[in-house]
Amino acid sequence: MRCLNSYEIEEYILSKSILRDQAVAEHMATCTHCNMIYEAELEEQAEWSQAMYEERLPDSFTAQVMASLEQVELEEFTPTQRNRKHPKRNKLLRLFMGAALLLVVLSAVILYSVPTLAETLRSLFVKNNMDIGLLRAQEFGLVEHPNIKVKDKGYTIKIDEAVADPTRVIVALQLFGPDGKHDKKRLALNDGNSIAIKDDQGKVVGELYDIGFTSDFYYLIANFTEPLQTDRITVEGHITELGSERKNIPTLKGDWNFNFSMDMTEANKQTTSMPLTGSYTSPDGLTVTLKKLTHMVQGVRFEFDTQLSEEALTRSPGELWKQQGLKFHFEDTAGEEIHSVNARKFPNKNSVMSYSNLPGATKGLMHWSYTFKYLPQDTPYTFVLDGYFIPEKDGSSVQFEPAKLKEQPIPFAFDGDELMLNDFTVESSPDNNVSAKEGVLHFRGRLRNEFLNSEWIFKTLAGKEYKLTEQGAFTTKGVGWKDGYIEFIESQSNNQKKYFQFRADGLTQIPEQLQLVRTINNRMYSNVDWSVPIMEASKKE
Repeated sequence: MRCLNSYEIEEYILSKSILRDQAVAEHMATCTHCNMIYEAELEEQAEWSQAMYEERLPDSFTAQVMASLEQVELEEFTPTQRNRKHPKRNKLLRLFMGAALLLVVLSAVILYSVPTLAETLRSLFVKNNMDIGLLRAQEFGLVEHPNIKVKDKGYTIKIDEAVADPTRVIVALQLFGPDGKHDKKRLALNDGNSIAIKDDQGKVVGELYDIGFTSDFYYLIANFTEPLQTDRITVEGHITELGSERKNIPTLKGDWNFNFSMDMTEANKQTTSMPLTGSYTSPDGLTVTLKKLTHMVQGVRFEFDTQLSEEALTRSPGELWKQQGLKFHFEDTAGEEIHSVNARKFPNKNSVMSYSNLPGATKGLMHWSYTFKYLPQDTPYTFVLDGYFIPEKDGSSVQFEPAKLKEQPIPFAFDGDELMLNDFTVESSPDNNVSAKEGVLHFRGRLRNEFLNSEWIFKTLAGKEYKLTEQGAFTTKGVGWKDGYIEFIESQSNNQKKYFQFRADGLTQIPEQLQLVRTINNRMYSNVDWSVPIMEASKKE
């Protein structure tokens, strides 16, 4: 399995309360690189929490309490009076004084608690759930309280908070069982249950999904690759079933449907945009043209186009050119990274919330947009192109004798990629169908080019071809923006070294001769040299 990038690992952290893909979990357990990113993401979340929520009371807390107590008028009594008169009144007075003191202390604590008591009770603003987008939404007063409460068959769905802007919609949904306690596992959003986002024309513009942030409520989110163009949205829930056969939770039919509207007027007022200028053509025929930057309350959208030359298109015929990707980063005036995309260096900062890449009206034209959690609005920074990758026709190959690989490993070395073929076996299919056998090539090494969207086959002397699937883990290693490799990871299983694998379904016997052919190479181009200073002077669109 390939390594995860920072954004995917952040999603992995957020999904800790739901079922995870077993392959991802196994990879995270063995991959040093991904674990380093994992720890860095946890540390970043801790820093945000510390910055947004002060744990200790300020030094002025005691002085504030004492000043409040000075405002309380108390009736004076001499010792003789207290001893001889009105014993019940004295007792009541002491109770009153204690209650007054407790009220002042509690008021002061609530005054200095961040978030406030009311916010703490609302689930989206529990300390560990906040991000910079929610913080800004709260700052601009965009938190709405739908007060949805739907009960059927003893189960209750509640929605107390929702946040929306053109970037995304977030909803906190709670499910309570007949005993009044949270029952987080019973609601599954699938073909039977859905929560749609509709614009003011009734068109579905998104669908909420659970990112699994907490154990007691559903942290539902919908990210938009295109900023919403509407003054009002409707959140429409279609919930008719609780339970999950996949999780062995008995299903229960019922009616927990709901809908509520959210006003986008104020969020739209906070949306600003500016045109971007600048175009660059690489030595191998990719032109990048910057278009627009849009600041919204919960995110920043960066738009650009790419166009391939006719010569470049001949290397990526058919639909291959549509699978291209870019490497770039933003840096401040001191050269420090702000965010990066598809970087191999570590550490790196990746805050992509969503992205889209759509083919244009002419062949070779792609429209791109990336939405980041944050980009500076009042200080200058620079966009830097680091490279790009694109699948191209290839024919790199190596011939080998599968039975002799263990004693005589064979190298595969082309275009900066270096693999060592170590062994060949016939094994049961990994889908637990023990009757199905597959030919398995075991190898190690590293790639300069991209591995995803590359295609490999086995070819016999008779010309028969077997399409290959991969199994295993790989990581990225690099120190600069343009260098770095994809490295295939060796793991230990039953005290034996386990290499990365190419598996061929239907190859049930070890042939005398076999050829490994890379038919499609997702070639990496780093021979670029372009950067564009960006100084924001945003104007409302």
